Amino acid sequence: MDKTIIPNMGTQKVMNYSVAILTAIHCIISIADNDIYRDGEWANAQWLGQDIITLVIALPLLLISIRKGIEKNKEKWKILNCGVLLYFAYTYSFYVFVAKLTYLYFFQASIFGLSLIGFVISCIGIFNHKCSFNLPSRNLKMIIVIYLSLIALMLSFIWLSDIIAHITNPAHKSDTPNGEAPLIIYTLDLAVIIPLMFTSAILLYQKTNWGYLLSGIILTKTSTLGFALMAMSLSMYLQDLNPDYFLIILWCIIGLIGTILTLLFLNKLKIKENTESNKEYKK
Repeated sequence: MDKTIIPNMGTQKVMNYSVAILTAIHCIISIADNDIYRDGEWANAQWLGQDIITLVIALPLLLISIRKGIEKNKEKWKILNCGVLLYFAYTYSFYVFVAKLTYLYFFQASIFGLSLIGFVISCIGIFNHKCSFNLPSRNLKMIIVIYLSLIALMLSFIWLSDIIAHITNPAHKSDTPNGEAPLIIYTLDLAVIIPLMFTSAILLYQKTNWGYLLSGIILTKTSTLGFALMAMSLSMYLQDLNPDYFLIILWCIIGLIGTILTLLFLNKLKIKENTESNKEYKK
C-alpha cells in the first residue's frame, strides 16, 4: 500500500495567502515610511530596495503560483511556488534576526515562520508527487549546471575570504556599517544555499527527479534575490551612500541571467505522470 502523505491543498492555500496578505501590508507600510526602520541610513536604504522588489516582483509571483500551482495543480507552478517561498523565508530571516525591533516585527516574524513552514510543506508535496521529469535540451541543462556551480563557487570564495580575513586580521572590516562580519549571510549561504546549489547542479547533471525539482526551486530563489540585491544597491546609490558599484553590476547580471534561465527551464521542462493511463511527457 502506498502510504505517501501529500499535504492538504487547503492548508497550503491558507499559509500562502497569509504570507501574501502580511507581506503586502508590511511592504506598503515600510515603503511609505522607510524611517520606521531603526537600523541607520545604510541598512534602511537596503530595506527599502528589498521591500520594493518583494512587493512588485516576489509577491505577484507568489499569488500567480498559488493560483496556477496549488489551485490548478500544475507542477511547474508548484516548483515556482517553492522557490518563491524560499525567497521569503531567506529574506525575512534578516528582518527577524538582524533588524532592530519595531512593531513591524509582528509581520516579519509571521511571514518568516509561515513561509518557512509553507516551503517545507510545498516541498513535501512536489517531491512525493508521482511524476517523472525531463529537460530535452542538453545545452540548456549544461548551462544551468554551470550557472549554479559558478554562483556557488563565487559566493563561497567571497564569504570564505572575508571570514578568513576576519580570523587572521583583527583589523579587517567587512562591507557593513560597523565593519563587523555579517554572520547571518555567511551562515545562510554557506550552510544552506550554496550546498543546495551544488546539490542541484550535480543531481541535474545526473538527470534525476530531485535535480530537476531542486534546480527549479534554486533558480527561482536566485533570480528573485538577485533583483532584490540589485535594488538594495541602487537604493543606496540614489541616497548617496556609496554602494559597491561592482556589486550593482554583478547582481544585475545574476538577476537577469537567473530570470532567463528560470523561464527557459520551466518552459522546456517536461513532466510525465507515473500512471498506466498516461505515459507521455507533457508541458
